[in-house]
Amino acid sequence: MKRIHALAAAALLAFAALPAFAQPAKKSPGCELPNADTIVHGIKLGNDASTKKVLGEDYRTVIDDPASDFAWWIFASRDSKQLFELRHHAGDTLHSYMEFEVKFGRHDRKPMKLKTYEFITGKGIKLGMKRKTVLAKFGPCFRSTKTEDTEIVRYEIKDEKAATGVLKDTNRPQYYAEYEFRNGILVRFKFGHEPV
Repeated sequence: MKRIHALAAAALLAFAALPAFAQPAKKSPGCELPNADTIVHGIKLGNDASTKKVLGEDYRTVIDDPASDFAWWIFASRDSKQLFELRHHAGDTLHSYMEFEVKFGRHDRKPMKLKTYEFITGKGIKLGMKRKTVLAKFGPCFRSTKTEDTEIVRYEIKDEKAATGVLKDTNRPQYYAEYEFRNGILVRFKFGHEPV
C-alpha cells in the first residue's frame, strides 16, 4: 500500500511539473511598458531629422564634459527655470541623441534658450505633475527608491532581440525611464538608452 501511495505521489509530481517544461514562462500582467516616452520638445530619441527640425543644424550650446564619448548638450527654457539635456552616444549620427533629461534649475554657463517655458514629452509629461498622474500613464511595473521627501520611479524595457517598439526604432537592447518626485511632485525626468 505504501508503494502505491509513493508511486501515485511520484506520478502526481511528474504530471504537475510537466506543464512547466511544456509551456513558456508567462510575464506577470501589467509588467509591460507599451507606451514608452521617446520625445521631448519635438525631438525624438535617435532621430536626427527631428533634432534638425527643432534646433536647426548649426545650434550651439553648453556641452557638459565635451571630451567624453557620452557628452550632454544642455538647453534652457525661455525663462531659464528648466533645463533640457540631450546625451549623444559615441558612434551615433551628429544630431542623434539617445538620452534626454529635464529638470528644474539654472546652469551657470548660460546654455542656449529654447522658445518654450516648459519641456513636454510626447506622452504629455512635464515638470510639476503629480505622481499619481504620471504613474497612471505608464503603469505599475516599476522600481521605486525613496528617501525622506524624494522618490525615484524607474521603468525598464530589456530585450536582447530588440524586435519591437522603442527598441526596434533605435536598434538598442534596452530602454529606461526615471521620474523623480519631491513631496509627490515631478521635479526631474530622464529617459532613453544607456550607453552599451
